[in-house]
Amino acid sequence: MPADQPPPQSEAAREARDRRRRRENFLADLAEAQRLRERVAPRRARMARLRQQQLLRTFFY
Repeated sequence: MPADQPPPQSEAAREARDRRRRRENFLADLAEAQRLRERVAPRRARMARLRQQQLLRTFFY
């Protein structure tokens, strides 16, 4: 294999690494947005938390 062409496996590995990096950035931004929303609208965030807890309490497996 010529030295100027990377093996095809490295391209797939690079794409997977980029995808994981983008996903990590997205999840970090999402978590930051949720924290900001809780700080800006505490009553709405508290009610959402209570609704989620109620939903989990009433869920049957």
